[in-house]
Amino acid sequence: MVAVGNELLTGDTLDTNSRFLTRAVESLGLAPRFKHVAGDREEDIVLVLREAASRADVVFVTGGLGPTEDDLTRKSVALAFGRRLIFHAELLEPIRIWFARAGLPMPPDNERQALLPSGAKPLINPAGTAPGFILEEGRTSVIVLPGVPREMRGMYEASVHPYLASRFRGGETWEVRTVRTTSVPESKVNEILGGLLDLSRNPQVGLAASDLGVDLRIRARAGSRDAARAMIDALVEEARARLGPAIYSETGEGLEQVTGRLLAERKKTLAIAESCTGGLISERITSVSGSSVYFERGVVSYSNESKEALLGVPRAVLTAHGAVSPETARLMAEGIRRLAGTDFGLSVTGIAGPTGGTAEKPVGLVCMALAVPEGETRIEEHRFPGDREMIRARSAQAALDLMRRHLTGC
Repeated sequence: MVAVGNELLTGDTLDTNSRFLTRAVESLGLAPRFKHVAGDREEDIVLVLREAASRADVVFVTGGLGPTEDDLTRKSVALAFGRRLIFHAELLEPIRIWFARAGLPMPPDNERQALLPSGAKPLINPAGTAPGFILEEGRTSVIVLPGVPREMRGMYEASVHPYLASRFRGGETWEVRTVRTTSVPESKVNEILGGLLDLSRNPQVGLAASDLGVDLRIRARAGSRDAARAMIDALVEEARARLGPAIYSETGEGLEQVTGRLLAERKKTLAIAESCTGGLISERITSVSGSSVYFERGVVSYSNESKEALLGVPRAVLTAHGAVSPETARLMAEGIRRLAGTDFGLSVTGIAGPTGGTAEKPVGLVCMALAVPEGETRIEEHRFPGDREMIRARSAQAALDLMRRHLTGC
């Protein structure tokens, strides 16, 4: 992966293209070896391209295909591999059409985008003006794509994936699956899975940790797709036996999708009262299409006054125990359930920091509760490490998991 652009080098823009491309080629048996980020300096881009082509079967290059003087990728690729830039008049027509649809004349500078290294195969851009191209240099395919993510993805799906499939699909088929866990740290997952993580085995398992949990990325190769899937199924069954309810998805779904489906299947409804998460849980729930079937409302009750006025938390409880306490979390959950008339009421209250913590109630202390149709309200207390963003993210994940575990009887 070679990403080109000063904005990527300085971190002003995040490189999401490499992540997309890495996932997109997994089913072809292609695995990433390394990644470079080069700024807008011709000599740097040339150096990186030559090194990349000497080490990989496929080199993806993204960015630097625009019409301006500092868009150096086309020229750099030509220099790196001793090619001349050739003008392709047929590439101008799609660019003119693109501008015409926008009601604009094509600026003369855009003619640069019709220059490609000799021997390159053009790739039409279905969503923008910059053509991409494929240059075969010995055993290496150099695939040059726009930096704009929407344009890059459209070009990859329309032209690049079929090209790579024809080149790399041979006698073996690859299958990839993501299994997601939560509430167990990466080091513990590593310890529990032990020999399953041996990188020399097939299927191969890798761990990817985030604020929301640890993902298992499983890649299997076999003579057929069914055989590869069967290998993954067997490994997932073993992982499930070891990790138990820490696994919440075996298909890469987010916890909001899993929890939402459980609510829909059971024909149950949910309302949420949030304090420190500030609507983050409700946002995740409503990001799922069809969530109106089970999600009734969300309330952000940040101040003590709103907890009292909206949710019916008595002032005496807030005075005696504080806004961040099991007692307040319970009353918030019960209050939102009563107010909304739902089957479940879920609440979160905590100290996300960096200010507001005390010796008795440090930053990272989070209390949450789930009011249920029958029985006592379930209450949990957590102490999450990290900064404000991390604490909020982990709080939302833990609250959704509290809902999931209740629905599945864990």
